Amino acid sequence: MDYTIDLTEKKQFRVMLNPVRQEMIHLLRLVARPLSANRVAELMQLSPSAAHSHLNKLVKMGLVSAQEGTRPDGIKTTYYQMRDVKLRLCLGRKDAFQGEREALAANLVDSTFRTMLENVYRYDEQELPDYGILRFGALHLDTAQRKELMELVERYLEEHGAPRPEAEEHWEYVVLAYRAGEEL
Repeated sequence: MDYTIDLTEKKQFRVMLNPVRQEMIHLLRLVARPLSANRVAELMQLSPSAAHSHLNKLVKMGLVSAQEGTRPDGIKTTYYQMRDVKLRLCLGRKDAFQGEREALAANLVDSTFRTMLENVYRYDEQELPDYGILRFGALHLDTAQRKELMELVERYLEEHGAPRPEAEEHWEYVVLAYRAGEEL
């Protein structure tokens, strides 16, 4: 990861809670290669000026990089790409932005789930393991096992999360696990 952005400021939440920008982040993560504002606009059915405006806000926040380049026809343009950055919602923080953090977390989980559903409905039941997985249940761990699991998941996501446009497959994920109540 290049670096980490902790969501702690009002302006960050204004950028992140915009549904168009959330969709833009989703698109840029999945394509894993630089796109022009015009191409982003085309893929998202936006005007080029709207795409440019949204992309610039993501650049200013540090989530997206912008690099000058030349199109195949010789015209200079700016290309945008997701940075290899970790975005921390700081969910446990109790401050004025607790509601915004919860809304953003819910949107991210729901967006990933909805996109997964759109994709899995395209395939036969026998093909599903190649295109998506949804598992739920309970794990019964001691402290050492919990630490091992968290380290394993974190390490795997770090190793395979860097953008690689040449990769055969691009997967989107949400990892949602929590320690159940002590009263159990």
